[in-house]
Amino acid sequence: MLLNSPSRLKLAPFLFICPFFIAYAIFGLYPTLSGLWLSFHQGLDNYVFSGLQNYLLVLKDQLFWKSMWNGTKLTIGSLFFILPLALAIALLMNRPHVAKHKGYFATFFFTPNITSAVVVGIMFGLIFNQESGVLNMLLDLFGFEKIAWLNDPTWTMPSLVLVCSWRYLGVNILYFLAGLQNVPTDLIEAAKIDGANPFQRLWHIILPLLRPIMTFIVFQAIIGSYSMFGEVFILAGKGFGPEQSLIFPTSYMYDEAFRGNNFPYSSALGYVFTILMLIIGLIQLKFFKVKNQGEE
Repeated sequence: MLLNSPSRLKLAPFLFICPFFIAYAIFGLYPTLSGLWLSFHQGLDNYVFSGLQNYLLVLKDQLFWKSMWNGTKLTIGSLFFILPLALAIALLMNRPHVAKHKGYFATFFFTPNITSAVVVGIMFGLIFNQESGVLNMLLDLFGFEKIAWLNDPTWTMPSLVLVCSWRYLGVNILYFLAGLQNVPTDLIEAAKIDGANPFQRLWHIILPLLRPIMTFIVFQAIIGSYSMFGEVFILAGKGFGPEQSLIFPTSYMYDEAFRGNNFPYSSALGYVFTILMLIIGLIQLKFFKVKNQGEE
């Protein structure tokens, strides 16, 4: 009778969801609030309340804005190189004569995404080696001069875009393939009958219908570009690459916290970075919403 009492039945659902909230409070909420508390203090061992001093320092920190600019350059590379390439491959894989082998291609392209960032960094560090790297061996074979991929600030960002292309192309292809499943084939066939060429079908039918999934893909690309850490941490080695060309907000936060032992300032960097990401995300969502309303 006690087991079936109304009070116990009402309590049962809360007991089942308690583990999640306990884990979230310990590993999510507590670090977030602790970091916020730290960001209003200064000092290495004995923290002293300093108000907004750390945040004012972040706004004047040229190295932080350099890291944001590097994130912006990688974002541009992602949006205008990686995503269009992923869309092109997804459209090719969605064609009838290729679709029956789609599973094999998806496995081939997706495998790099599950590879450890450390392994990727070490592997491409060897590939980009100026003296013995595969890329420079190929350039030398065809009579071109060797390129200092990771030692010349002009080439560090193109090198990172190549790394991200290999690592994240597959997952974006899968996202686009999922979106293409929602494009009605009869609508495409009707457009063909009306005389629409492939580009017109892509621009006026496929892309508008892909906009919901594209909103998610673009958001993922932007956040991932600014939050790049593992690969650049390995490729940059000691420091942040030539002329800080491989410094990113996350690697700068790590450096301040664990190398400089300046956890309060690192926390302030993290919160400013989070606010900037929220602003960029809202702008992107607003842009896609305006486009959708304009089409209606």
